[in-house]
Amino acid sequence: MTPSTTRRSIGPTRRPSRRDLLRTASAIAAGAAVAACTDPDSGGSGSGSGTLSVGLFEIPVGYAPLYSNSQNVRWVTEPATDALYTHDTAGKLVPQLAAAPPAAGPGGVSWTVRLRPGVRFHNGDELTAEHVAAGLNFIPGSRGRSQFLSLLSPWFKQAVAVDPTTVRIELRMPYGILPDQLARIPVSHKDFMAEKAELVGTGPFRIDKVVTGQSMRMVRFDGYWGEKPALRAIEMTSVPDPSTRLVNLREGRIHIATGVQPVDVAGIRRDTSLRLHAVQGTGGVRAMMNLTRRPFDRPDFRRALAFAMDREGVREAVFHGRARTAQGPLGPLVTGHEPDYRPYPERADLDRAAELLTRSGIPRNTTFRIMVSTSGAARDIAQVLAENWGRLGLKVSLDVADPANWNRRWLVRDYDMSLTVQEYGLVGGVMPLSQFTVYRTASRQNPGYRDAAYDRDFVRLFGTAPEAERARIAARLNRALTENAVELPPVYPELLMATRAEVSGVDEKALTLGRLNLRGIRIGG
Repeated sequence: MTPSTTRRSIGPTRRPSRRDLLRTASAIAAGAAVAACTDPDSGGSGSGSGTLSVGLFEIPVGYAPLYSNSQNVRWVTEPATDALYTHDTAGKLVPQLAAAPPAAGPGGVSWTVRLRPGVRFHNGDELTAEHVAAGLNFIPGSRGRSQFLSLLSPWFKQAVAVDPTTVRIELRMPYGILPDQLARIPVSHKDFMAEKAELVGTGPFRIDKVVTGQSMRMVRFDGYWGEKPALRAIEMTSVPDPSTRLVNLREGRIHIATGVQPVDVAGIRRDTSLRLHAVQGTGGVRAMMNLTRRPFDRPDFRRALAFAMDREGVREAVFHGRARTAQGPLGPLVTGHEPDYRPYPERADLDRAAELLTRSGIPRNTTFRIMVSTSGAARDIAQVLAENWGRLGLKVSLDVADPANWNRRWLVRDYDMSLTVQEYGLVGGVMPLSQFTVYRTASRQNPGYRDAAYDRDFVRLFGTAPEAERARIAARLNRALTENAVELPPVYPELLMATRAEVSGVDEKALTLGRLNLRGIRIGG
């Protein structure tokens, strides 16, 4: 393994900048930390220490934590970053880099956070309010480059460093779930946050070596302010093929295999050297239609698709039973989910679908395409749905795009129907932030849905504090999207992961929110 080639060297004729000096200090601190500890690869068995090896779908080329809240980036960067708040094993919000719960100002349009003293970044710099404020201001100020925009942009005005240990967050309108959202925004060094391949955080591990796009090695940060992890190092490796990840797990080359395929569950359970971790998370299948294009501008046509969908067929054929059939955007763990709300059948009702198709005025030989990514289960789901809708006489084909192109086209609504599998908990926790934000009239990604009552309820949902009121409003918004067939997820999949039997401390509560928490992992005793 070779060091990352993403760092720039300092030439002999150029005067070192502030950033260059910070990088040099970070490298010196990293070397000192390595010299101060024993070989990270030794003494793992029976002690809980050693190196944990994790097989992931990919190691992203860009891993600056404030640019992306995608699962691939978050799982790689979480060992090295902290947030102002976090959730304990019971799901309760507790301070992390903050010293106390946030204090709401008059009218709920400002919040004040006091910082924990004595916290240092991996390069030795002290955490101050300037770093926190810079990160929060970066999100809406990055001109769309940050995927954290949905967390803040409709509500956020600015963050101000009142003094070295106090941050004031000013809002345009009340945002009742802001404390919870602050647990989802990583804090990084203000001089590195704009660099896509830099990470200087405050977490219990720091980056040691990176092979671009292939692997990332982190070692324990001995200057960490909090509880020290048992592990000495974490090695994360890109293994795109899930079958290869499972083979590597069985052979002991890795300790954790993420993204287990449902078809492999039975075999894992029979293998006494492995452990299966299966959770019903907040994730789901995002099946969006472009309402600005014919035939999706016709509500009866969309409802015809909803009645012709074989949800049970998708659950069995694609997920081998490791999913729940779906009705609307909100899954079982999400605020506003109603388990008894079932406007559409589990199996296709082609007679009812044919009635709606006729009423819509759309001919049976109409063609459209489902845009899917080259990776994941989306293609298999789309194929089943295409067969379902083909029984109505519709001609449905797949529009396969690589992940980067898929994202670009989705952002500019260049699709008939788009389909992907997502872990919403990374963004909203149990609140339906990702599911609902896109359907606001003001959203740039809105697929053509316009409803003034929806916009009003959206503001109330995220501005109000009482949980019971939130649940009622969220359920109403979910019904609006479902009954108008604006979004049609067929299932809510489980999140599946496998580990070696000697691995303990897996945080399944974090998994339900789409997070891979490696801090408490131990190997052996």
